[in-house]
Amino acid sequence: MRRLSVLGSTGSVGSQTLEVIRAYREEFYMVGLVAKNASEKLLKQAIEFKPQYVVSYKEPSKEWLSSLPEGTTYLRGDEGLFEVIESSEYLMNAISGIDGILPTYHALAKNKKLLASNKESIICLGHLVKEKRDMIVPVDSEHNALFQLLSLVDREDIKRVYLTASGGPFKDRPLEELKNVSVEEALNHPRWKMGAKITVDSATLMNKGMEMIEAINLFDLSVDSIEVVVHPQSVVHGIVELKDGSFLFHVSQTDMKIPIMHALFYPERKTYPFERKSLLALSPMSFEKVDTNKFRSLYLCRWVAEMGGAYIPALLGADEAAVEMFLEGRIGFLDIVNVVEDVLSMLSLPDPENIEQVLSTISWAYQKGKEVYKRYAKA
Repeated sequence: MRRLSVLGSTGSVGSQTLEVIRAYREEFYMVGLVAKNASEKLLKQAIEFKPQYVVSYKEPSKEWLSSLPEGTTYLRGDEGLFEVIESSEYLMNAISGIDGILPTYHALAKNKKLLASNKESIICLGHLVKEKRDMIVPVDSEHNALFQLLSLVDREDIKRVYLTASGGPFKDRPLEELKNVSVEEALNHPRWKMGAKITVDSATLMNKGMEMIEAINLFDLSVDSIEVVVHPQSVVHGIVELKDGSFLFHVSQTDMKIPIMHALFYPERKTYPFERKSLLALSPMSFEKVDTNKFRSLYLCRWVAEMGGAYIPALLGADEAAVEMFLEGRIGFLDIVNVVEDVLSMLSLPDPENIEQVLSTISWAYQKGKEVYKRYAKA
């Protein structure tokens, strides 16, 4: 029985993780459920899964606390998070965004098995990730696919690795039309239902650029060995091209429970207990070249990957600020990348040497993003 905790249990990946656990309940001992808010959803999860600990960052009501099942202890904030990490064997980090960085740091520092769904932490904790690769199983569909494919071949036989992108809502829109797209249009992703921040990052392809940096850290790849291709059907999640001209594909239906399940049970494989599609239902499959003039974020992320150091956490902070301002209607869609570029051009901080400096660089870049946006602010 695996001693597991789910960090970010009320979000999309966290909720789907619990769906898989529900189907294999006897395989897990639930140590902790962690969420930002003491919501009704978190309470229902606690009642069903009866964890040893339930943690939130906002104080629950007395009625909420009195409804917890017998044997479940409520803890608040970072103190509760650290207790959950200490008491667990496996940690699913499904916390979204920058908030997921500190949990990843402490999980790896404590040598816990990390099921990693928080890309920001893998991106900016590069040195620690490289030291602890054996403790990490990636959960996001693209990196879970590459994790499986790369285990099948010798490293010297690999010519190139491909990350697939759906292309987002603006794949076929000309560049000149993107200047005035609305927030609602940017949030209308053709394949996935996600939070607002990651959906906008998918529309700019900044998300895919960050995934390149993530793949570099997870798999010890060079920047030049990674290519992004548009794959509108979103059923091929990873591709490895070999030196003999062969291509290895990882293909599955667009269902996050598949990579979640692989990560939860790795190195075992369990029978998928949910509705599954046939191979014919996944056809046809097509691939297209990315228009890098339209999606400049990919070039920008390649440059950041080559620069390394403080540029990586600065990228995260600047993008956080830029997307936030776009969602608030203060800048246009194309100005998201402009703001990030401006912030990176101002960077003069030393390379971070510890977690505090990583978080400080992110904060600096976020604040600078709020300052430089005025150059692009809508009237």
